[in-house]
Amino acid sequence: MEEFYKTKIKEIMIPVHDTPFMGENAICMEFLNKLSLRAHAWVVNNTEEMKVVGVVTEHDMLHSIIPPGQKKERMFGTPRAEIFCLKESVVEDIMTHNPVVCSPEETVADVLRKFSSFNIRRLAVVDENKRLLGELTIQILLRDLRNKFLNTL
Repeated sequence: MEEFYKTKIKEIMIPVHDTPFMGENAICMEFLNKLSLRAHAWVVNNTEEMKVVGVVTEHDMLHSIIPPGQKKERMFGTPRAEIFCLKESVVEDIMTHNPVVCSPEETVADVLRKFSSFNIRRLAVVDENKRLLGELTIQILLRDLRNKFLNTL
């Protein structure tokens, strides 16, 4: 297990070209299309700079579509259900801002602490400028752990 804990994230992460992402000004249909295929999408400031500014998950979408009266109302701003129904709606209104991220140089032990501390299942892998390089999920960690065990038999 020590070898597994010391594994660098850059060795096992999913590269950016296989990572779901969209610009923060994405319209409703764009993020619905993404989330109908994946459980999440990273939100970047724009597709040129690729700086991670948020994440949209199934959980965020669930809170956006729960009927009024069946969830806690927001104290300030437009209720999410109303935002979601607007055609000019953008992902920025629904996403979780400033998600927890990791560096490709961090280790599995580092990200396991983040997964546990923040109760999350995925991390954007970013460079020192917060540019999206890829992602790491619990599933990827489990796959890597399984492969390490298989290789030791």
